[in-house]
Amino acid sequence: MNNPILLIVVAQMFGTSLWFSTNGVLKQIEQIWLLSTSDLGLLTNSVQFGFIVGTLLFSVTGFADKFKPSRIVMLCCFLGATSNALIVFEEISFTFVIFSRLVVGVALAGIYPIGMKLIISWNPQKAPNTLGLLVGMLVLGSSLPYLIRALGISFDWQYTVILTSGLCYIAGITIFLMGDGPHLIINKKLSFRLLDQFSELSKNKKYVASAVGYFGHMWELYAFWTCVPILIAISVSHHRIQDQEFIISLLSFLIIGLGFISCVLGGILAKSLKSSRVASLSLAFSLSICLIYPLLGNVSFFLDLVLLMLWGFFVISDSPQFSAISASVCPQHLVGTALTTQNCVGFSISMITIFLTTHFHESLGLYFVWILLPGPVLGLIFFSRQFGFFRLKTYSISQH
Repeated sequence: MNNPILLIVVAQMFGTSLWFSTNGVLKQIEQIWLLSTSDLGLLTNSVQFGFIVGTLLFSVTGFADKFKPSRIVMLCCFLGATSNALIVFEEISFTFVIFSRLVVGVALAGIYPIGMKLIISWNPQKAPNTLGLLVGMLVLGSSLPYLIRALGISFDWQYTVILTSGLCYIAGITIFLMGDGPHLIINKKLSFRLLDQFSELSKNKKYVASAVGYFGHMWELYAFWTCVPILIAISVSHHRIQDQEFIISLLSFLIIGLGFISCVLGGILAKSLKSSRVASLSLAFSLSICLIYPLLGNVSFFLDLVLLMLWGFFVISDSPQFSAISASVCPQHLVGTALTTQNCVGFSISMITIFLTTHFHESLGLYFVWILLPGPVLGLIFFSRQFGFFRLKTYSISQH
């Protein structure tokens, strides 16, 4: 393959389009199964929980470091695409929909974090850049169902779901045909001993600091993405904007999708500012916007849109840097386990804020977004103690 990195990141976008495939058609799903707004959190959290189960499985068993990542990604793409497509039948129960979304989450655990190891196996020296592209494609994949819905507003909602499944099948086939990179290291010893793996990782202070920074980032990220349509709907309703369904879908895609640009730019800036500085600045800007949004929200629709776009830009730009730092400070034979463990804990944390924000947004008004503040605040403090932010010391991937 002439450009395996490009193929991986495009396949990543197609594969991760499953993540919010139901969120993009939530209005139609609400009508079919008579759901409440809080059920949006239940739909999203079922994927998150499945992702946690999947990442925990990979972490505990060491599968992420034992088997070829291209094979794992392919199988998980097929599993996720099939499970996602099953919800198009309106005769099924909502319980089955939740189970289907849970299986999608399990599959995503083999698409996203294992995809990180796959892309590193092709060029580990450019991890900040390539992981920036990879996470950027996760962002585009997550926002893609909103764009599909906006463009096909006159079509049945099932087309959005079927199209995302089709893209995921294409992703699996592409990764299988491409294979693994020349720098792939396979851990020949398959271990099921959770404590042994965690013990080695927990003694690595730099990994722990990077992971804690990532946990703070995850406290905010997925809850924000889940609430983007809610925040737009509040603003659209307050300012009496017409064509609300189209506007909400299109702006949700734009606000979430802006994170792609920030991930790519973050990878470029990491060369000069260093990865730790990019991650720290992203956390700082994101928490600042979170702090001021309830104070300035609903002043004007234009201001709401600007603030949400800035928030969507900065809320994700630190993610690839945390992953790159974690991968660089760990022994090579534990990179897969380290990344899947980090993701497992991070997504567990995200379930808490998804539940809180979707259940209290009506009673707290715009101030419900302050539920997201503790994550980036604490993440910035703990991460900076090890890698530096308020002092000159920073961490460069290229130096390690």
